[in-house]
Amino acid sequence: MLASKKTNLKPILESKDGVHLTAYLVNRGDLIDIKSQLRTTISEAYEWLDTAMTSEERNKFLEPLDSLLIDARIFKQMRGNIGIFRNEDMFRILNIPIDVDQNCQVATSFHVKPLLRWLQGDQEFLFLGLEKESAHLYLGSQDTFKLLDSIMFPEFFKVSDNSSNYSSEKKAETFSWVNDWILGLTKHSNPKLFVAGEASLVKALNRKLKYKNAVLNPVSNSFHKSSAIESAQNIRKILKEDTKMSLEKALLEFRFAEESNRSKKNIFQIAKSVVQGKVRKLIVTDEINIFGKIDQKTGGIAIHPFDQDHEDDCILDDLAQMVLSQGGEVVIAKRHEIPKGRPILAILDDEGFPMEKTEKFQYEDLQERFG
Repeated sequence: MLASKKTNLKPILESKDGVHLTAYLVNRGDLIDIKSQLRTTISEAYEWLDTAMTSEERNKFLEPLDSLLIDARIFKQMRGNIGIFRNEDMFRILNIPIDVDQNCQVATSFHVKPLLRWLQGDQEFLFLGLEKESAHLYLGSQDTFKLLDSIMFPEFFKVSDNSSNYSSEKKAETFSWVNDWILGLTKHSNPKLFVAGEASLVKALNRKLKYKNAVLNPVSNSFHKSSAIESAQNIRKILKEDTKMSLEKALLEFRFAEESNRSKKNIFQIAKSVVQGKVRKLIVTDEINIFGKIDQKTGGIAIHPFDQDHEDDCILDDLAQMVLSQGGEVVIAKRHEIPKGRPILAILDDEGFPMEKTEKFQYEDLQERFG
């Protein structure tokens, strides 16, 4: 059964309360360098946890990281950069095929903006290749591509130059079976599905295909297993353009929301709107961190000039997690892509409320610091 990357990351994205350690390591292909970064991470973590745990609790919490220094073979299997996530109930190491900055953060939730950027820019996709007597289903992303399953068509359906020998009923029956095969594999995940194959096969498939996230126009009018990689490269280009257009669409949506008083660009107001469940879409940069604490009941925030203790977290990160947990959407952007270089924008379901004087003073200070 196909499980999406987002489903696999869900426990990390939704985890909150208690001590959470997040570390990102830069993989330059040098194991000694990775271990040096890990050693720095462990040293910083011991300092952060000094006041949060007893010595025994701290040693137990960091034991999995200490073990990695002794046996770091798992890093040899990773082609991308590395994410390490540790709380009292979880220890996970992820291969992350995007650029990250080396850092270590201890907070009450995981630091997930890099993961959200990964999900946004590295969309998974399905690719169905139709041959004369078979169909092949692949799962891919910007970094991976693998065959999930293949099926042979029934004996009565062997496409030939004289395809009129095969009734439309038999073709319909075959592609209804193909549809059931695809739906059976995608019960818990439905990435965008692309198709390649001879025109009559694709046309017959489209008549029976009930997969909701299918692209009906084929990426190629022919298919052979040897050409699957070439098709995957074309699909990756399409999805990269889709990612770019999604950001442009979100920014355009924000401008429309401004006209109807359904937007916020002040982080203090946004925090209150998020706590109230009013934010439908959040646009946030992952290029800066704004450390502090959020009152989960009122939405009030206290901003600190730096990461003060094990309960401090990046407020942008926390707000993104809260919006996702409420069923909203989060779009990650570079600062120069957001109007006036703001760190965060929000699109609301309901009208907002006026800024309080104390918040206005703090917000002006933020503008001076972050632009």
